[in-house]
Amino acid sequence: MHTYQISESVLDAYKNYKLSDERINFLITQANEQLAEIAQNKELYESFLNKVNAPERIDNIILWMLLMSNETIGSKYIREFKKDFRKFIPVSDLADLLLYTIHLKKLKNIELDGFDYLLEYEEEGIEVMDQYAFTNVLLYIQTSKEVQMEF
Repeated sequence: MHTYQISESVLDAYKNYKLSDERINFLITQANEQLAEIAQNKELYESFLNKVNAPERIDNIILWMLLMSNETIGSKYIREFKKDFRKFIPVSDLADLLLYTIHLKKLKNIELDGFDYLLEYEEEGIEVMDQYAFTNVLLYIQTSKEVQMEF
């Protein structure tokens, strides 16, 4: 996973500049609400867990990223629960949570259950989320290095 390779100083600067506590709290609340909703249908929930081969101990943030980055699961969730989302969960939400979890691990020394599993998990949606997060940080670096020139 490329995003995990971002240096601590850049990661901290990006988190502080681009990811407000409000945004992170909204995403965590959304993840918890959606997972609780899915868990109401035990059969569906178990099938989703099996599809991503989720470890027994896994934090809700990590689980939500695994589930919603899987296009089949995300689409089925939207259909089953008649969500008024676009067809897919926005990759920006997943990328922001990925950056947040990596920030927790690398700068706060807080590791969420299932973090290592997420880093090793190979699936197209995870790769897209990783590329999106990494690109956002690169764009932030580029923007932060630009200086205004006066003629």
